[in-house]
Amino acid sequence: MVFRGIPSKACGRCRNRKLRCDQQRPSCSSCIRVGVPCAGYQDTTAIRISDQTDSVRAKAMMRSNVGQNKRNASSATVKIRHMSQDLRITGRDMFFTYYVSDFCHTWDFLYQYLDSPVAPEHITLGIEAVSLAFLSHQVSSQTAKDLGRRKYCEALRKINATLQDAHAAKAMSTFEGALLLDLFEKMTKSVSELNVSRHAHVDGAVAIVKLRGVESFKEGAKVRALMGLNLNATICSLSTGRAIDNTIRQIREHASQYVDTDHPKWKLTGLMLEVTDLIADMRKGTLTPEEWVARSIDKDQKLEMVALEADAAWRYERKLFPANHTPKLVPDDSFLLYDVYPDRMTTQMCNFLRLTRILLCEEIIESYATSNIVGSETQYRHAELAILKMIHEICASVPQMTDCGFAAKHRLPEGSTEKNHTHTMSHILDVYVLIFGLYVVAWSHTCPRRIHHWAIVELQHIADHFHIKEAAIILDVLKEQQPKARSDTWYVDTLF
Repeated sequence: MVFRGIPSKACGRCRNRKLRCDQQRPSCSSCIRVGVPCAGYQDTTAIRISDQTDSVRAKAMMRSNVGQNKRNASSATVKIRHMSQDLRITGRDMFFTYYVSDFCHTWDFLYQYLDSPVAPEHITLGIEAVSLAFLSHQVSSQTAKDLGRRKYCEALRKINATLQDAHAAKAMSTFEGALLLDLFEKMTKSVSELNVSRHAHVDGAVAIVKLRGVESFKEGAKVRALMGLNLNATICSLSTGRAIDNTIRQIREHASQYVDTDHPKWKLTGLMLEVTDLIADMRKGTLTPEEWVARSIDKDQKLEMVALEADAAWRYERKLFPANHTPKLVPDDSFLLYDVYPDRMTTQMCNFLRLTRILLCEEIIESYATSNIVGSETQYRHAELAILKMIHEICASVPQMTDCGFAAKHRLPEGSTEKNHTHTMSHILDVYVLIFGLYVVAWSHTCPRRIHHWAIVELQHIADHFHIKEAAIILDVLKEQQPKARSDTWYVDTLF
């Protein structure tokens, strides 16, 4: 309760206007002058007491908040953002902003359907499904995952109905719908769910290409979508031990009219077709140990040549950690060096070439160890040295993304510190492309023990610090994986 003092003797009008009231009766002079009724005068013997508890509390809280804001103003500026309550809108915005625009440009054909009133229903449902799957993957939303699964089932029913019409089955939107269904499967699968049926939509998309004819893909976005399918189908063939479908070769031949065939990425993807066929022949048991080793050496030498000729396109800068920085995220014998690449894609392609060489050279070493092949000692040693070189180069590519205290500090939001920071979605995607390379390093039997341990620790760091669940999945795979057919490593690549 608050004592508000002895009340004024003035009338109500004079009090409100802070005028001197002469208190004449029946009306004061001020009220008479303006011709208004005088409200009369208060009892000056009364004491006014009012309950102002809520008002006082509100003022105190306001002063406290103002003081806190002033203290925080110098450390960081917080921009308040309100998340959309519609998961479909939020998921779509995230998917187009981070996946289509940033991570994988082969999906830019989807822009034509963004908020389009004439988009085919199976495309709209497919976009909603993958958008919700992407949202669920990033923020662990079970609601988004369940809603995405429902949208996927609806899209699947619609596209199956479309395929019953011979003319509609050849439409570009039908091909694009099959790609969306496959992307949803890849975003939502787990290790236990990896099986051949998971490639059904890839096979369906390839079948639609056969129906349409590869020559119908001419515009830039269509060609990029076709090349995305080409790479996807190659990885699927690698993981299942199948030879490359002839349609995939036709796609590559057709696409050569629209791309730079001298670029190292084009050369690498071409060699991957040869590697896939080699692994398929090996799994079928049609090669002698000598033939297998000879062909593996040939593919390894071609991959090495691609790397040597790619200096201009895949140039990276080798840097030394400063003396006052003790990096935790480099192997003990790396001389405190790390490499900085122009972008995420270059890092990914360089490491993909390296890990492919590691896998081939491990096969060569195993073949020499189990077979009496003439001249094996020299090639055995060459394969070992190649593996060690590739391992060190993969490891050197990691700190630029993961060392938030120095090498990757520029990727953090402004005002961040080593101990107190968050990560942008783009930074998380940068780190994501490192995981499979680190898996192959840890998997390699030739990898030195200290580097193997470092790769495991690094994968754990990625899982814990960047909250990327694929890193945790890979750690479980490494723990459970038994010494068996080495080509099973490609099976894990379907996770990515």
